[in-house]
Amino acid sequence: MNPLKNFFFFVASLVFISCSKEKSENRTVLEGSYSGIFTTYNKTNGEEFTGDVIVKFKADSFFSSANKNRHPAGGSGTYEILGNKIIFKDQNAWTAEFDWGLILAHEYSYILKSKELTLTKSNKYTTYTYKLKKD
Repeated sequence: MNPLKNFFFFVASLVFISCSKEKSENRTVLEGSYSGIFTTYNKTNGEEFTGDVIVKFKADSFFSSANKNRHPAGGSGTYEILGNKIIFKDQNAWTAEFDWGLILAHEYSYILKSKELTLTKSNKYTTYTYKLKKD
């Protein structure tokens, strides 16, 4: 076999293994149950709302608890870690009469320090933050 082809195959294999290992290690780190506070901050009027929340991670799946006032609204499905972002793919059907930012879905930046996990996403009007601690 051509030595150059062998070299490229070897490098490609290392890259694939490295990327796969990184994703699985990050999932292993998040594995478990986290509890804490969910906060929304309205940038326009300065209003802030909070609610207790539990977020559970298992393999590539997640579950977020909900409150009656939808702070937070909950969510469940799969997630993927890409760098300092977590992409939540919620698999539920939702009604249209509330702010869908209250659902744990789409892209969040995250900071994981020891047992503390902070998830944040923001748009033009609102910042959504989960401040969690591993149980």
